Amino acid sequence: MTTIAPAPSLDFSINAEQVNEITKAIIKEELETNDAIAPLKPEERTYENVIPRLIHLENTLSGKIQLVGSLSQISPDAAVREASVAAEKEYEDFSIEQTMRHDLYVVIQSVIEKTDRSKLSAEEDRLLTKTERSYRRNGLHLPEDKRNEFKELRKRLSEVCIEFMKNWSRESSSKYLFFFKRKTKIKNYLFCLCRKSLKEWMTTSWVRIIQVWIDYRRRRWCKEICPDYEVRSDLLERRVLKICKNENTRKTYITAFDSRNRENIVLLEEAVRLRRQCAKILGYKSHADYVLEVKMAKTVEAVRDFVDDLAKRLHEPGLKDIEKLKDIKQNEKASRGEEFDGTLNPWDTSYYERILLEKEYSVDQEEIKKYFSLETTIEKMLEIYEKVLGLKFVKVPADKAVVWHPDVQLFECWDAVEDKSFSGYMYLDLFPRDSKYPHAACFPMQPSYIADDGSRVAPIAAMVANFTKPTADKPSLLKHDEVVTLFHELGHVMHHLCSRTRFARFHGTSVEGDFVEAPSQMLENWCYDYKSLKYLSAHFETGETISDEIIDRIIKSKNVIAALLNLRQLFFGIFDMEIHTSEDENLDTTKIYNSLREKVSLVKAPEGSCGQASFGHLMGGYDSGYYGYMWSKVFSSDMFFSKFESDTLSPETGYSYRKCILEKGSSKDGMDLLIDFLGREPSSDAFMREDIGVQ
Repeated sequence: MTTIAPAPSLDFSINAEQVNEITKAIIKEELETNDAIAPLKPEERTYENVIPRLIHLENTLSGKIQLVGSLSQISPDAAVREASVAAEKEYEDFSIEQTMRHDLYVVIQSVIEKTDRSKLSAEEDRLLTKTERSYRRNGLHLPEDKRNEFKELRKRLSEVCIEFMKNWSRESSSKYLFFFKRKTKIKNYLFCLCRKSLKEWMTTSWVRIIQVWIDYRRRRWCKEICPDYEVRSDLLERRVLKICKNENTRKTYITAFDSRNRENIVLLEEAVRLRRQCAKILGYKSHADYVLEVKMAKTVEAVRDFVDDLAKRLHEPGLKDIEKLKDIKQNEKASRGEEFDGTLNPWDTSYYERILLEKEYSVDQEEIKKYFSLETTIEKMLEIYEKVLGLKFVKVPADKAVVWHPDVQLFECWDAVEDKSFSGYMYLDLFPRDSKYPHAACFPMQPSYIADDGSRVAPIAAMVANFTKPTADKPSLLKHDEVVTLFHELGHVMHHLCSRTRFARFHGTSVEGDFVEAPSQMLENWCYDYKSLKYLSAHFETGETISDEIIDRIIKSKNVIAALLNLRQLFFGIFDMEIHTSEDENLDTTKIYNSLREKVSLVKAPEGSCGQASFGHLMGGYDSGYYGYMWSKVFSSDMFFSKFESDTLSPETGYSYRKCILEKGSSKDGMDLLIDFLGREPSSDAFMREDIGVQ
């Protein structure tokens, strides 16, 4: 057993020229290997001659590829970021070209057909299955004329998706000027938008203030308006819909918001047709069938059974949620001497949900965050992961840590229950800076795998976030939703650190797209658990733990109008599945979208709504996959409430979770991992009982 961690295998000090050199070296090595395999004669096409070379290539290059890509989001050097973006594009173009090589496909397919699969390990067999399927899904098994047709369709589809996303990201701000012009109490609203002084705000031109909206979709810092403070991406929409008392203003806002990007309707409908054509050429019944083949759900029937069952079970609770909000609306209208029309509109939900939370639960986030200083919360959170997962974290001193910015922290991770071996490195990059990735996310930087000499290459992962930076007299304090975010993203990091697979391609979070969030979504439940909240909390001035009363409010507030909110998510997934299984060549997506919105989410769309025109997920990689949000959420609840509820800090249950779920990566299907952990088929019962409140 080693007691000294190996040096991190990645060099973050490289300059822009070196980024370019690394990329070209990666491409050169991959091309040389592929060019050596492609001309092999039939008798030379054996497993031993081909597959180990491809495995070695993938294993050894994966970390370098991930490093080059990560630098565009985290490097403080503008030249390095630009070089990283260019490198990603160069490698992506090269990779697409290589995956479409018919000569390479012929050789590898020959190897697969001749290999005695019974002599392979489970992971080797899985690798061959996925390799063969990947080539087939790219159309390489087709005759040349069909391959060319397929290629042209995919090229046009890419163009359509790019155009859709361009329109979506540069949407006009003119529709939203009404809000700033109409409201007489604009000073109060602007003060809510930013913590800078009101005087400074009012010296800013209206044109620049509207930049808040332009940057809404890009999720960037609005430096021109507010150089020192964050403007959150979701702030504008949430503030208007949550705090604006004037119903007409909320209505005008949401009507404009839901009718934007109308030019994208024709692009979405063309994309749906192109996807259908591509799927038919490949032999699939629909685009959804094509997508789901590589997901945990596997079939359209499985997804439909899931969403239909959930929609049915949530319908009555959703109606009760609506009645609850309508009662609040009626009382508020009466108190203001206004007429109540008996309806709950889409511009009402967020507003009356806020009033419900304030009235019944009194959750004060400003008070809560005093109990969650970032430094202490991370320390306690890692202690929970240590206890539950059987790990040990050791912070590397700043003067010895190889990092890309002085704010970044580095931790060693060690196994604490088996062989006490080194498990990997974890980086924490938690504070905002210019041009840094603006959300919270886990960045995998080096997958683990078994090297040619039999040793294990340790994984490296980073959590990147943008929490408020501490000052000389005050620590960084986290609101409860930020504590949840921290727990969630660290959960992805744990997936990487605990994963033990032979091949890099199966490491960590490389699981099916509809399962990847489930492990971290499960871990969010610790943030609503009495014992865990007590353990995590410590007032930044007194050290006192959070009171039972506040914990009770936090726990109860979790599921406020949960049925209604989850029906909204189901609606998006059902719409996505509906258009991608339809055979209608003249699909009216606006009619389908608005009809399903009222039927499933129980709230009628505003007049003139075309929400699908700004449904970026459908053109950004989530097509036929949006159901996965609810799929993973439901099964994450099943894991937590079936196994952890009785003792959330149980080392025995945690170790089982580590071995059955995290350690396996994607070396087994997600459904098989769930069954291994639960000891049965997963169900939605725990979700309905605990997250919705319906027995």
